[in-house]
Amino acid sequence: MKKLSNFTAKILNNFTDSLNKPMATSISSTRGFIISLLVGLFVAIVATGVQPFGLAEFNHESKTLFLAGFGLVAFIGMLIAKFIFPIALPNFYNDQTWTVARQITHLTVSVFVVGILIMFYAQVFAITQFSIVNILVATAISIIPAAVITFIQQGLFHNKFTSNAENITSSLGSINPPASQQLFPVMVFGESGKKLSLVPNQLIYAETSKDSTDFYWQSLMGVEKTTIQTPLSQVEKELAAHPQFVRLHRNFVVNMRGIHKVEGNARGYRLRIARTKHEIPVSRKFHKKLEQLGQ
Repeated sequence: MKKLSNFTAKILNNFTDSLNKPMATSISSTRGFIISLLVGLFVAIVATGVQPFGLAEFNHESKTLFLAGFGLVAFIGMLIAKFIFPIALPNFYNDQTWTVARQITHLTVSVFVVGILIMFYAQVFAITQFSIVNILVATAISIIPAAVITFIQQGLFHNKFTSNAENITSSLGSINPPASQQLFPVMVFGESGKKLSLVPNQLIYAETSKDSTDFYWQSLMGVEKTTIQTPLSQVEKELAAHPQFVRLHRNFVVNMRGIHKVEGNARGYRLRIARTKHEIPVSRKFHKKLEQLGQ
């Protein structure tokens, strides 16, 4: 009995660990828009071609147009799930904390939202009858394929990003960014009040917020942090003449010579910074840019 209990506990722990694994997301992205479009197209094709759930009995001179409308409704429902919900619930839809469990939840909620909109559309135009029970049953059933698809995607993304990260890391030593365009390169940050002057190789990376920037730089005493009241636009303007700096996240500019290691998981890439314990996330839209650095 004890062995069975321990085995069950182990299975549950492994399943919980699997649900907490990092996962890539398509929310608020071009890929999310394309997925929404494809879902709408699929629903329109099924509604007009197969005509399930009593749609075959619907008679109207513009029947095909009304049935194709289910696709438009599904498209709108997916857009709400992928673009409106992330705005309303930013903490849950944070792409840096996205997990398998959140992805499964998101897909299930998407099915429910689309189902509710389809139910109202069918009732408003008296096309067919759906009840809230039908929608709940369909949503519950969708959990299984949502979980299967998510676990498959997680494995594929994990293999892709970890493999690419290893290749990029192995080529870091051979990356030789162009020399500075200035004869005596000195960077000055801050327009008034507190200022910071550095040569390019001193600056490891900069992290910007709304109107200030944290500079992590190498001094004789080690790595230091200095906060200057200057926005990202001014930082990028100052760094424009120094090709060794790259922007791989909306809030970070990194010295390529300061990247110690690139790590990957199903969520994407993270940079390990030399001489620190710091990690920097790489935004989705900068994945290709990072991969090109290692080529």
